This record gives sequence, structure tokens and C-alpha cells, in this order.
Amino acid sequence: MRVAVITLGEIGREEARVAAQRHFGGAEMVWADRRGLPALMRLRVDGAVLVARDLSEPRLRLTSLLLALPRAGQRWRIDLRGGRERWSLREHLQRNSVPVARHLAACALAAAIGEPLLRVVAASVKPRKSSRGRLQQVAASVKPRTLKRPPPRRVAASVNNRRGPGSVRPRRVLYLRSQLWLGLAGGGSVAHTAGVISGLQDCGADVTVVSSDALAGVSAPTRIVRPEVWFDGWLRELEDLAYNVAFFAAALTTTRQIRPDLIYQRHTAFNVASALLSRVLRLPFVLEFNSSEVWKGRYWGGLRLAGAARAVERVNLRAADRIIVVSDVLRDELTGQGVADCKIVVNPNGVDTRLFSPDISGDAVRHQLCISMDDVVIGFSGTFGVWHGVPTLVDAIPRVLQARRNARWLLIGDGPLRHLIPSEARVHAVGMLPHAQVPSYLAACDILVSPHGRQADGGEFFGSPTKLYEYMAMGRAIVASRVGQIGEVLADGESALLVEPEDADALASSIVRLVDDPCLRAKLGQTARAHAEARHTWRQNAERVLGALGGTC
Repeated sequence: MRVAVITLGEIGREEARVAAQRHFGGAEMVWADRRGLPALMRLRVDGAVLVARDLSEPRLRLTSLLLALPRAGQRWRIDLRGGRERWSLREHLQRNSVPVARHLAACALAAAIGEPLLRVVAASVKPRKSSRGRLQQVAASVKPRTLKRPPPRRVAASVNNRRGPGSVRPRRVLYLRSQLWLGLAGGGSVAHTAGVISGLQDCGADVTVVSSDALAGVSAPTRIVRPEVWFDGWLRELEDLAYNVAFFAAALTTTRQIRPDLIYQRHTAFNVASALLSRVLRLPFVLEFNSSEVWKGRYWGGLRLAGAARAVERVNLRAADRIIVVSDVLRDELTGQGVADCKIVVNPNGVDTRLFSPDISGDAVRHQLCISMDDVVIGFSGTFGVWHGVPTLVDAIPRVLQARRNARWLLIGDGPLRHLIPSEARVHAVGMLPHAQVPSYLAACDILVSPHGRQADGGEFFGSPTKLYEYMAMGRAIVASRVGQIGEVLADGESALLVEPEDADALASSIVRLVDDPCLRAKLGQTARAHAEARHTWRQNAERVLGALGGTC
């Protein structure tokens, strides 16, 4: 029996082979490339099999049509979870022809009028003359939750709109999360979203969420508006543009139900729902602007509809009453584009010091990975990419292992450069973890590294890495690059050892120094933990946002 195997997405051939053999063990596998449609049509086989990650994926409504191309006696859909179902073209069209036509029409419409319409909206949206009046009408002071946490010694942020004596707090907040990043259980964006929401709740706000996906670590009531995501590349961006309609409708319905005092949205490349909603209903709008998607597309790649993304940035920045950025560099970038300085709140990222704590034990993780209690473990958590300094990390790993036989590496995360990690018995790469599991893995480490590199455009580092604050809260010794905000938050020799970016020798030497000096490790870790508690909790982060709402602009 000859079976043609067609894979979807980024499924590797080995994964697909294992899945296919589970159902068709003795069959001869013929590997078919879904991108070569003429070759698929020429295939003559006994069976055709489409392999997906999950048979519930919406994209199968369209991509299953690939099964109709080979000349095959039987056709099946299977997934990596063990699911299997027989497939016929007639039944598939009866069930899916309408949603397929509707989605293709939505993408075609987004391609035809999306960018021109956004330009019209950008030209019509003007900054509001005053954002305080509406807040004072609808907001009232609320009593924050009582938490056993030391008071801050100083504010590690710049609130440019100068909070006045009549500052107000919104009672109800609508938080909008529109990214088409689906199925995330860990990573910096997961920690940041959960942290901001929990911080607002700790300050006494009633938060309701409208989201494109379930959010790990979020306890607030959440309405999920699942996007139709069938394509990759520029077609995915068209889907993102089209998603504005469904997301705006859900946000509008939720707004009418809960009557929020404030809308808060994390900026994305193609979504303007909050900007439109705030103008239609005359509600204050806080935009969280962590970076320019246009900048990332220019220097990191992956952005095709750059004109539409530029228009979205203009709409959101003009419509927002307050813009939350994580660094002075981002503030300067926005003021250079003409954004009023009084609208911008510089608010570095934070950490949940209850979840990340020196009291957490890493013994179980060490036992699981067969790491001796006498070994010194160096840890890294993050995306395996250039921005996170992975090329420098890769160069430093063998130098440390060669210098000290008792050194081990524990690497948490995934990304495009993971294949560069050396395959060595003393290097443990555990992949991406759910965020709730990360503390126990960091607790298994003695030293934590944050080797961020220079900006791709040669400019100043604009980020505020979430992992930096998680490292600090764990009370572990840190070795980090002296770039941007990292060099401002950490003090060399007091709360961390700082090295020049992209210097593998310096990174390895500082790590070796800490491997040999447990007293210095303890001192640096204790100071970093104290600073995290005093200055960098998510509640303090939310306090700065809420405190900025009463200012004038």
C-alpha cells in the first residue's frame, strides 16, 4: 500500500512519519510537498494522508482541500495527538463551503481596502485636547487590596504627565489583547500580560479581558474571540487586518455589558479596536506600546504589509490618552515622531515576587536532570534569538564548561537559534515551559545570565526584559549586558556583574568568577531581590499607570 503524506505548517518529516505509522504501519510513505500543486495532482496512490498538529485547527477548512488533488482510493486526516478521521470532498464542501468563502472574502476585502481605510482613519483621528475630564466624570477612588509587601523606596519609572493632587482611579478596566500569537503558555509576553492584569487587580480595579486566546496566569473574567488563522506570511497579516471586525464587535458588546471607565490595550501591528472604541464611546484609552512593529519588521523581518502597520501605529498613538512605554529610549522615539511628552508614561516591566522567590526549591528539577548539588548551574531563560544575545551565549557556553568541570548549563526557551546550542552532557536545554513552571527551574540555578546584544539599527537598547526582573526576584546572582535599561536597573558589583554586549570572553569570565565565589553570588542575589521587592513588582507597575491618569495633558 502506497500512502501520500502531506504535512501542514512547520511539522517535521520525522513527526509526520511517526504519526502516519501509528495508523498505517506497513504502508510505503510517499512524501508530498503541499507547495507543489502540479506534482500532487500527478500522484497515484492507494491513500492520501494530511498530517496536522490538531484536527480542530480552523485552517483545515481550507487546507484539507489538498487531499482532493492526488488520485487516491482513500483519504484521511490525522494529527500528532493520535486523532484520525476519514475525509471526502463532498462532505467537506457541504460543511465548510460557506465559512471558507466568507474567510477568503474577508481577506480579499482586507487586501483591497484595509490600508486605504486605515489611512483615512489615521487622518481623521486627532489627539484629544484633554483626557482628564472624562476620567473625573466616571472614575472613583478604590481601595487597593492589602498585600504583605514592603513599601517602595523609590519609583523606578518616569511619569511625564506629573500626577496631581486630584488623581483618580478607574473602577472598571477593559483589557484588550488582540495578538494572533495563539497557544502560548510561557515567554515574556505571557508574563507581561498576566503581570499587568494582576497588578491592576491588586490596585483594586475590576478587570475584564477580551482576548484572541486563553491567557495563562490570568484570573480576570475573559471573553475569547478566536481568530480564523489559516495562512502564513503576508496572508496571515491580511487575516490580522480582517480580525479587527470580529474583535471590535466583541469588545463593543463587552463594553456595553460592563460599562468600563478605561480601555487598556497592548499594541499590535494591525489592530485598532481600542482606538475606535474609545472614540465611539468617548472612553479614556491607555495604549501599552512595547515597541514599534514597523521597526521590528524593518530590522528583524517578517512584516510584509508595512504601510498598513504604519497607519495602525499612527491611529493608536494619536487616539491614546496615555501611552505606556517600557524605557526612556522608546519615549524619546515617540516624542521625536511628534507624540506629546505629557501623554507618555515610562514604566519598566515588573515581576510577581510571590511567584518568583528565593524560597522556591529547585531540588526536584536538579534531581530530574541528574544535576549534583555540588554542581554550579548557570541558567538562561528567553527566546533563542539575536536580540536576546544567543550568539554570544553560544560562544560563552563551551568556554565556561572548559574552565570549570563543576559548571552546568540550564537553558529555558525556544526560538530560531536553538539549533546553535551545543549538544553536550552538561548542557540541559529543556525548551519552552509554561510560565508557572519557570520559577522552579530558575531555582535550580546558581547564576542567571541576560546577554542581550546591541540594537540591529545601531541605536540604543530599548527593551525592558521581563526575565531580568524574574532573575532579580529569585535572589540569584546575575551576569548581564550593560545595555539600555539593564545597565540602569542593575548596579555592577552590587546587584549583578555587568559586561559589555556581544563580548563572549567577558561574559564567560564573569560567570567563572561567580562559579568560584559563592559569597559574592549570595551578596548579589540578596541585593537584587531587595531591589525587585522595593521597586519592580507588578503592583507598583500598575500604581504608576493609574497614578498617571489624573495628570493633565
